[in-house]
Amino acid sequence: MEKKIELSLDQMEEVTGGVNRTVNTGVAGLKAAVRKEASKGSKQIASLSNGTVVDTVSDTLVFDPVSKRNFVEVTFYDQSGTARRGWVAASILGMPR
Repeated sequence: MEKKIELSLDQMEEVTGGVNRTVNTGVAGLKAAVRKEASKGSKQIASLSNGTVVDTVSDTLVFDPVSKRNFVEVTFYDQSGTARRGWVAASILGMPR
C-alpha cells in the first residue's frame, strides 16, 4: 500500500489557487455581483447565484473605502464553461466584511 502524503497549506494553495467557497447572498434569488476591480464602483462583469462555488485566488482582502467592504479575487466559470476572474464582496463568501 502506498503511503499518503499530506500537503501543507502552502502546497494546497499552489495546487488549487485558493480555497473553494460557496456564494451566499443571504436572500433567495439575489445574485452576487462580480466586479472587474475590488470596488463597488467598478464595472460588473458577471453575477453569481446562491450556491455557486468559486475558488479564491488568495486570502488577501482589498478594502473599498466607498462601500466600506472587503473584496476578494475569485475564479469562477461562466455559462459557457470558461474560467474567469473577478472580485466579489468577501462577506458573501463567509469572509470578513
